[in-house]
Amino acid sequence: MVLFFTSPIGLGHITRDIAILEKMVNIHKKNMNLELKLITGLKAYDFATTYAQVNSDKLNIKVLNLFNSPRFSVSNGVLKHNFLWLLRYLLYFRNSKTLIRKLLTTTSLDSPKTRSGTIISDEDFASISVAQDLRRSRILITDILSTHFVNSKLLSRMETFLNNSMCKLISSSNCVIVPELGDNKNNIVYVGPIVRETLFTREELRCRLLLSRKTILITTGGTHAGHYLIENVLKVLRSLKSKFDFELILSYPYELNVSGIEAINFRSIGFVQNIHEYIFAVDLVISLAGKSTIDECNVYGTPGIFIPIKNHFEQVERAKSLGFSFEDIHRLQIILEEYLSNIGVRKKSQVKNGVSEAAQIISEYLNE
Repeated sequence: MVLFFTSPIGLGHITRDIAILEKMVNIHKKNMNLELKLITGLKAYDFATTYAQVNSDKLNIKVLNLFNSPRFSVSNGVLKHNFLWLLRYLLYFRNSKTLIRKLLTTTSLDSPKTRSGTIISDEDFASISVAQDLRRSRILITDILSTHFVNSKLLSRMETFLNNSMCKLISSSNCVIVPELGDNKNNIVYVGPIVRETLFTREELRCRLLLSRKTILITTGGTHAGHYLIENVLKVLRSLKSKFDFELILSYPYELNVSGIEAINFRSIGFVQNIHEYIFAVDLVISLAGKSTIDECNVYGTPGIFIPIKNHFEQVERAKSLGFSFEDIHRLQIILEEYLSNIGVRKKSQVKNGVSEAAQIISEYLNE
């Protein structure tokens, strides 16, 4: 049995892990008994459970709801109470280690092969820590090699301690797969962005998804954090609808209360399993600066506007590398007019999908 621990924070981890598992099944297709157990929680658990049910003919996968990570506090697009979140994460980390240790020593998993088998983790550092204690081989998938949520010099000492602990877990892992472009070093392998593949061409998808006009997709993941962005984008698009011809699709899993929204003609799809196909098929994506959405745009060649959550160091840095910042929320009129003037133009260069290389690396470790 392959044990795959996935961070429940956001949906980016679970979607790239499903992409890897699909490739692993193809690699191991001669072994139809490849049994997978995916351990996660929250919205990631819901996503994986639905996926497993729909794709039971392709993957023999069991999903376990184990984790309950602390939620980020986001108000008007700004991350609040960073240090409090860090304290809650420490408690979550400790509780997760207890649950994981209990899981790994239960009767159902206590066979010689499972007891000594490789642990795979996508940014669930608790499972890496427990696996290290149990002297089990471990593969870590992560795009975070350090954090800086806290700006205060006094409080940042705790984060420095946590970063040092994280670095030790990273350096002690048998292999660290980083879904970014870079140069391999020691046990760290850079494979490039990892995204789900699609079986269809872009033209076929546009036909299947009933897209006939130039299309804009607003998508902000499975949390409330994107409401502020959606509200501001819709206000601007309402003023531009007479100037530009476009179809608008909104992917947001909650009720949306925006003044004047009834004046905008758009298709609401809620939260869908195949959002990656929409991202491939549309002409422009507007989103927060989440890694999975940006990676999918880069691999598929879809232009995007990415406004980060303020004070969220990952999103701020990621958006900056693409020329965006939180302050662009106040420049949406100018930005959208520029993009809508060129809508339909795809990116000239696309980034290679690293999913095959990641799946191959993991499979080789499992076969040892």
